[in-house]
Amino acid sequence: MSEMANNLDDLNRKFLQFQFRTSRKQRFRVYRKLEGMLRMNEALSRCLDRLYQNASEMGKYPNRPAAVALREWFLKDRAGQSISEAMEGWVPTGELYMIRAGEESGTMAKSLASIQSVGEKARQMREAVIHAVGYPIFMMILVSFVLWTFGVNLIQNMRKSAPPNVMAAMGSVAALSDFINDWGLVIVVGVISLMVLITLTLPHWRGTIRARFDMYPPWSWFRVLQGSGFLLGLSALLGAQVPLKRALEILEEQGNPWMRERINSARQEVLRGRNLGEALRYGKYNFPDPSVAVDLEILSERADVGTVIEQVTEEWIRDQIDNLKTQAGVARNVGLFIVGGVIAWTMMSIFNVVGELSKQGTNMKSF
Repeated sequence: MSEMANNLDDLNRKFLQFQFRTSRKQRFRVYRKLEGMLRMNEALSRCLDRLYQNASEMGKYPNRPAAVALREWFLKDRAGQSISEAMEGWVPTGELYMIRAGEESGTMAKSLASIQSVGEKARQMREAVIHAVGYPIFMMILVSFVLWTFGVNLIQNMRKSAPPNVMAAMGSVAALSDFINDWGLVIVVGVISLMVLITLTLPHWRGTIRARFDMYPPWSWFRVLQGSGFLLGLSALLGAQVPLKRALEILEEQGNPWMRERINSARQEVLRGRNLGEALRYGKYNFPDPSVAVDLEILSERADVGTVIEQVTEEWIRDQIDNLKTQAGVARNVGLFIVGGVIAWTMMSIFNVVGELSKQGTNMKSF
């Protein structure tokens, strides 16, 4: 009975961790308040206790995810653990390494501010990528629905009773209907399987061939999204006085296999004495972008390299968001043209059928 209760408590704790970890709004509210209190030189233990009282409304709602998280952080801090150790499992790894960097450099408040800044820019990038990807997918579904409805549901039923000359009036639409009827399901399964395969392999597929694919959608969208996160995280770490070699190590530890390959290549070049821009360019992975590597190669010698990277990153992100919006606009126009063309094509076939049926009706009356 006791073991069952412990299992339920552990399951409930994991569920609360999941809720807090996936709620950007809750986490950033805590970060914002904690940052402000630390900037006023308030002790971390005192900050966590006050934040718990605030999140639980003076202990009235102690089971809220934020309240449970803050209470656990407070108790672990009192027990001598670091705040990054206490937060493990409660926050995403991308935020955890920045908190750990803030601990190492003694700039926790600045790290919390950087997390919020990085999170906002990353959200903008995700929205731009989703917008660029979502519209073409929607158009594909719409065109497929039109072809399926007209080709399969209408034409295949007409074949059972319509005379040959009526079917001939449909022209190539009838042939397309046959193709959809025979291969439509196979094509849908194939397209979905390909999309799933690409999605699953995005963070794992590595090597020189992948580096070439990274210059074209959808792999380029993943490169832009991951690359922006890398640059924002790196600028935040360097701004928190973390040395470049250590910053790259932290980012490599937290990255997926695709990211680790690129960061490891850059780190090895840095150990050989190259600056950050040179290290990224010599890796030949086109990461995060060839133009960014060239800019950083010129600017990385400056003392305020963290600020420089942040400026370069913000400019690059703005350019990428504009490019993604342009791609989405082109995809929208092309999609509308294709949908309009398919609908017009099918309507012309319907008019031909109606005309042929009218001729048959006139011939019947003449008899």
